[in-house]
Amino acid sequence: MPDFDFDAVDRTHINSVKWDVAPGELPMWVADMDFATAPTVIDAVKQRMANPTYGYSFIPEEYNQAVSSWWKRRHDHDIDPHNIIFATGVIPAISSAVRYLTNPAEKIVIQSPVYNIFYNSIINNGRRVIDAPLAYTSGEYSMDFEALERAFSDPLATMMILCNPHNPVGKAWSRNDLARVGELADKYHITVVSDEIHCDIMDPAVTHIPFASADPACRRVAVTCCSPSKAFNLAGLHSAYVMIDEP
Repeated sequence: MPDFDFDAVDRTHINSVKWDVAPGELPMWVADMDFATAPTVIDAVKQRMANPTYGYSFIPEEYNQAVSSWWKRRHDHDIDPHNIIFATGVIPAISSAVRYLTNPAEKIVIQSPVYNIFYNSIINNGRRVIDAPLAYTSGEYSMDFEALERAFSDPLATMMILCNPHNPVGKAWSRNDLARVGELADKYHITVVSDEIHCDIMDPAVTHIPFASADPACRRVAVTCCSPSKAFNLAGLHSAYVMIDEP
């Protein structure tokens, strides 16, 4: 396989959210890449575009199979293809989980500092935020499990939105950390929606641990949301998925 060219591509004049900005403005807020999408993806899009009809489509079984195979190869995580649901994006998936798995006025746990749109998915759907902030010691963030258990024990707490790996602190949670979250969530009947969209952008020396794989309790409570959009620069294709083992 030839080396991939990571040189930046000119993205002006294509209605790019990142680069349709004022002269001299640096759009550092948006998680968007400036290198080309993988050639195999480009070839597949060109092949589909050759048929000049872009109407309603089914999600083929190959989609679920590809996701299942990727997670097994990349993260050593077994997922039944039948337990994978297509979504147009991770945030729409999280918002849907909030609406369908909790009731208005219930509380949803987050660990600040965290991706700000999590707050929108909670508040805009008539639910309330309950914060269990990360601990910060000697320049490193970690989970405060005392704060997390206090939040979970709130009678109105029914869900947690977990960021794994964590955005923005860049923390890849350990298996022990995730297993402890699952243990507490199982104890207090908390559904854990795990946003793992950044899991394929990892230092080669670091292993991503899928939340659902950390412990049997994690798998019971997990709703895992992911997308190839970050690692492969595909956000504009609106392709994501949700993995749920619990019927």
